[in-house]
Amino acid sequence: MTVRVNKQPFNLREKLSELERPIGLKGSELMKSETVQDARDLVSAGRKNLVINGDMKVAQRGTSFTSDTYTLDRWKVNRGGISSLTTTQSSSGLDSHPNALKVECTANASQAAGTDTWIRYAVEDVDSNSILNYPNSNKSLTLSFWVRANVAGQYSASITSGNFGDRFIHAFRVNANTWEYKSFTIPPPSLWGTSSGYGLRVYFDLGSGSNYQNSTLDQWIYSGSTYAASGNTRVTGVNGRTFEITGVQLEVGRNATEFEHRSYGEELALCQRYYQNMNSTFSYSGSNYGETAYGGWQYSGNAGSIRIRLPVQMRTSPTLTVVGSLTNNAGADGTIGAYGDSAWMYPSSITASESTPLSFRINVNGLSGSGKDAFGLYFYGSYLTSNVKIDAEL
Repeated sequence: MTVRVNKQPFNLREKLSELERPIGLKGSELMKSETVQDARDLVSAGRKNLVINGDMKVAQRGTSFTSDTYTLDRWKVNRGGISSLTTTQSSSGLDSHPNALKVECTANASQAAGTDTWIRYAVEDVDSNSILNYPNSNKSLTLSFWVRANVAGQYSASITSGNFGDRFIHAFRVNANTWEYKSFTIPPPSLWGTSSGYGLRVYFDLGSGSNYQNSTLDQWIYSGSTYAASGNTRVTGVNGRTFEITGVQLEVGRNATEFEHRSYGEELALCQRYYQNMNSTFSYSGSNYGETAYGGWQYSGNAGSIRIRLPVQMRTSPTLTVVGSLTNNAGADGTIGAYGDSAWMYPSSITASESTPLSFRINVNGLSGSGKDAFGLYFYGSYLTSNVKIDAEL
């Protein structure tokens, strides 16, 4: 039996068009990718933020500062000779970034033409070189951040090369007392230099003197030492003015993407490559021997040493500062003492030396005792703090 089926005529062009399906943002480019690396770049997979602690949540050194120093981890503030400036870890009120870096001026002061005042972040050359390969690269960068100031006006951010020879300045305006999201793109430079571990630097101007200002904006400048836009609103030197930033992200590409949130533990470990604060408060009251902190070797009748391994390998051999209480009264509240060679020994000083990126040595001097022996370093008292500041910052 033969069955004939008649099919209604159809428009072939229309049927072909039905085969097209929405493929979303970057879909067609993704389908044309020739390598895994091309596809990865298109979807911004993996690590992207060159800034460590861009959301200001790690604060190993403390939460309030009044000097020219590193403040919140990886962020340095320069006051430009104006002493009435306080930097704090503030509560932003933003759901996405609860913490911010806040600078506040507390007295009026003049600003000399040759003084610069800024918030700065430095990217290490081993991080920037492998990603950017400037100047032999066509990669753009995009800087994005949240900013708030209590005075409306013009402010600026800039990118400079590691040797400070090349700079790109961008001015932006903010309204008063309102968090605002800003971003701008930096094209690849034709010149580039690094120096002393610096790969590149990010500056937020706080009102530098005229010697550091430039009216050439949004393009690379290859001479001079300017990094601030002319006509910026001053923060330093004007009583009561404040400036805050958070959510800072520097990434490869021509578009700002969502901030890369990392866990606190991971962010802390990244910060510890540059600074570690071994800050321990000991509380012990149940024995005459107190709380044992470290064990070491008494290499002479009056001196001993303790080698301590660091939890994170640092950028370079760090500088060390030891802070602690010393009294020649074993068992007294607030004492650091040692026990070895079957007797109590009372240190006259504790210093740190022979540091490497992975460890350092504590030297305990002024010990009593007649021979060489293993010894323990002990801490007494309910509120005794032993602090070793370990610094390998740029």
